[in-house]
Amino acid sequence: MAEKNNLDAYKENHDEAVVDTNRKMRVAIIGTGWIAASHIESYKKQPDVEIVAGCDLIPGKAAKFFKDHGVEGVKTDYASHKEMLADKSLNLDCVSVCTYNRQHAPCAIDALKAGINVLLEKPMCVTIEEAVEIRKAEKESGKVLSIGFQP
Repeated sequence: MAEKNNLDAYKENHDEAVVDTNRKMRVAIIGTGWIAASHIESYKKQPDVEIVAGCDLIPGKAAKFFKDHGVEGVKTDYASHKEMLADKSLNLDCVSVCTYNRQHAPCAIDALKAGINVLLEKPMCVTIEEAVEIRKAEKESGKVLSIGFQP
């Protein structure tokens, strides 16, 4: 029997999603502390990204953050990340989770359960149990989870 070449798997017909290349990816930032500045500056350089929302535990902090970074029209009047994730008018594609480490897991899990892709700042979480729960939420959602372990 002939052995199947691993590269042959890529030759098979796969159902591919149709991507509207004229549509911008709609992004929100959860947590507007120090590391969020790196995220927003990177997003601003991407012509196919629109930053549409953000939230922080400290009232007014998110609005000041976006103003300081020259991004206007961002919706920030949320009491919590859950409230922002529930706002269907945002049509979010992705969130950056830039909170303090202890809140990485709840925010990532809530976003995945809301059907939103997640860019999760490092560390992924603080316990093995949280890591398992995040991965479960990712698998159940069918969305993409990416951990920001940049050099």
